[in-house]
Amino acid sequence: MRNLIFEAKQSVIQVCRLFYSFLSGGVECAVCGSLVFTGPVCRKCQKKYFSVKNALMSKRCVCCGRTLFSENEKCTRCRENPVLVSTDKVIPLFSYRLWNKELMYRWKSMDERMFSPMFAKAINGVLNAAGEKVIVPVPPRKGKIRKKGWDQIEELCVFLEKRYSFTVLRLLERKTKKQQKKLSRSERLETIKNSYTLCSQSVLNRVLKNFSGKIPEKVCLIDDVCTTGATLESCAEILKSAGVKTVDAVTLFTVD
Repeated sequence: MRNLIFEAKQSVIQVCRLFYSFLSGGVECAVCGSLVFTGPVCRKCQKKYFSVKNALMSKRCVCCGRTLFSENEKCTRCRENPVLVSTDKVIPLFSYRLWNKELMYRWKSMDERMFSPMFAKAINGVLNAAGEKVIVPVPPRKGKIRKKGWDQIEELCVFLEKRYSFTVLRLLERKTKKQQKKLSRSERLETIKNSYTLCSQSVLNRVLKNFSGKIPEKVCLIDDVCTTGATLESCAEILKSAGVKTVDAVTLFTVD
């Protein structure tokens, strides 16, 4: 019933967007600039630049998921100065460059939530291909949802839960309020170590009710951008200390 209400709400939102689009004469594709009426990115660009198949077939580092050029299995950074130790595998969909940076800015900072269904569909394809069943969102900084009214990762997970039937376990919470994008690489690595924690026992009992109160053996973290990998590693370390045996991660973008 809840899923039907969710889909009905999304249908109304989509109809309103279409109506506005036709009244305004259409909108520009966020990638190529061509006129579109049905979404933020035209079908041609979606097929060419946002193909999950292409993302999965790319040669990537087995640790951080960054694109490999001449290296075998691991990139230079993961061989010489690895950040991801507790994280078993990272699957990023796209590189954080060119129009992807603009799309991310519009979605996250300008609150253009029309990108959410498109991104959720792409992540769904990767999760299915990887055999992931249980996902854990990287939590937002304290007060963000109250201030802005939404969080992009939480919205992705709502789509994944209600439209694509994944199990979402909100096991983590963030203790700090400072935005990570304002930190240097070294500051990010140091600060994030103490930025996340497991939820309180009362919250865990409620969240894990369908798992007989037990932490599942395998989960997949969901985040928007993998920059240094410090956020994923911090969250993975906490989850493994709580009893999770395998922690994978899927992100929309990676800074490579």
